[in-house]
Amino acid sequence: MVKDFTRSITHSFKHYSSYNRKVNNKKGNLSAIVEKKIYSKDILKYEKGLLSKVSKNRYVDDNFIWQKYDKWGTTFIAGGVSLGFLLIILRHAFKEGFSNSYVFFILIFSIIILFFVIYSFTQPKKEQILNRRDGLITMTGFFWQKNITMRFDDVIFVFSSGGEDVVGGYQLMVLRPTIGADIFELTGNCYTTMSFITWYMDKNRPLPPGEAFDRFREQDFERRKAEGFPKPLYPSKIKTPEATKAQQAERKRIGGW
Repeated sequence: MVKDFTRSITHSFKHYSSYNRKVNNKKGNLSAIVEKKIYSKDILKYEKGLLSKVSKNRYVDDNFIWQKYDKWGTTFIAGGVSLGFLLIILRHAFKEGFSNSYVFFILIFSIIILFFVIYSFTQPKKEQILNRRDGLITMTGFFWQKNITMRFDDVIFVFSSGGEDVVGGYQLMVLRPTIGADIFELTGNCYTTMSFITWYMDKNRPLPPGEAFDRFREQDFERRKAEGFPKPLYPSKIKTPEATKAQQAERKRIGGW
């Protein structure tokens, strides 16, 4: 069944801070910025990973890639880690006595656990959407903030730096125009992820490779053919040919590329 995940635009490029707008307009001023470009052809891993898994929290077709966050996921991770520390502290406190420092940390971790439990029950729906049809992207809001929808052209992508050992580094993130950033991690590093997202969001190119899109290729080709095969919206360092040589020849004859 075809589904529609259209969301109304909530923010635009002007909602970013003046600093973010400045560095985004001057490429290279901020090393963390990841330009919307197809850098690598090594993207089959996406289809074999995230996109090929059937889930009630995920949908994929030639117009939308949608995924909803499990409302208990954050609680299980953050609350679970806090619970682990709390149990360790309680064990030592029972052995050595409840000193002021033990009581302090017991209160802190108890508050953290309670916070995430309350958050799980009260948070708004968290979803990420790549709307290829309309050129829109939806990211999650910060904690209780509602989801944010912007034109794909307007959003600023960066990569995470990670810790001193670079663990958690080079993940692709989209800056929220409000506060913080939302991680858009499919698999791989920021450049292979950006390659996949850009290829998918460029509706003038054929769909990215992989079985997840095979049943949509013919209708997508016919749509672009009817439009006269307009030139790509975003640059690419690699070739993005059609599914067959005959289709590629037709695109070159009609579209000239």
